[in-house]
Amino acid sequence: MKPLPALCIIGWSGSGKTTLLERLVPELSSRGLRVACVKHSSDAHPLHRAGSDTARLQAAGALRVGFATPEGTQLTTAEALSPEHLARHADAVDLWLVEGWKDGPLPKLEVWREGLGTPLATSRPDVLAVVTDAVSLPPALASLPRLSTNDVRAVVDFIVAWIREGVEPRGSHVLDAQAVPGSRTPRAVDAPRASPAQHATLRGITHRPVRRFDGEVLRATEEDRIAVEEPLEIRVSGDAVATTMRTPGHDRELAVGFLFAEGILQDVDDLGSLFHCGHPGDEGFGNVLEVTPAAGAVLDLERVEATRRGTLTTSACGVCGRRNVDDLMATAGKGPVPVAGLNRTPFST
Repeated sequence: MKPLPALCIIGWSGSGKTTLLERLVPELSSRGLRVACVKHSSDAHPLHRAGSDTARLQAAGALRVGFATPEGTQLTTAEALSPEHLARHADAVDLWLVEGWKDGPLPKLEVWREGLGTPLATSRPDVLAVVTDAVSLPPALASLPRLSTNDVRAVVDFIVAWIREGVEPRGSHVLDAQAVPGSRTPRAVDAPRASPAQHATLRGITHRPVRRFDGEVLRATEEDRIAVEEPLEIRVSGDAVATTMRTPGHDRELAVGFLFAEGILQDVDDLGSLFHCGHPGDEGFGNVLEVTPAAGAVLDLERVEATRRGTLTTSACGVCGRRNVDDLMATAGKGPVPVAGLNRTPFST
């Protein structure tokens, strides 16, 4: 099982932790990360209302107690929050965000507002950066990165950089989801510097076993990291405009650039919102981007119709230029080319 990154979002009450998390989750999800959140409280709160059926079942000794409705299922456990508990979900989650747990063992981002007290980072060396609306940090924290509460994309850039490349904290804790020999329980290991390329498999990157030739010698199989290409369907107000291949990660920039280049988007003020259709975790999530105009703005799709770009121009792979993914799937009736057949193609000579 892969190691799993987790961050605590800490700060004084009223600093805006929940508000920041509400903005971080969709931005992180739009970049292909599967994000999970947990709210931590240092105070005792009953997980089930006294006298309720679930409270009685928990009191009876059930290891897991749940409450299910058509809207979803919530399961609770008497187990305290721990890095080991979070690491068990490594197969389904790319990043844990914990609101609170300021004295926990995980690396942290602090949300700080002037007037609420001295930053918690002054006494917690595992704070990676401070998210604030203040112009500057106290002198004792001058070496810490300062991120603006008004620039959620910059905060996400920082988190993604930590996942991918590593950010040197004054102390860090990484969840290792590798089972301890002889048990099924993950263990937590201290890491003075994160190595995020090993901590998460981001959507734009995958791993494949490969064998390489060294001269005439075929080397042993080893794992290689390769970029992923997937189709992206760009929609404007529900209408499919174009489909193009890309490596997931910066879909919104790609879509805005395309709309500007095609003359559909005349000014940045004409842009209302951009979001991926569907829900994180659903098959194909992240491959359809919806663009909506700002109030009163009209995006002229006739410009694309006039050039017939979507119907007459396709790439060699047959994907770029398609109006939508369904059109591609309807015409892709042939199966994969047999490996033996590749030896007869011109590029193999």
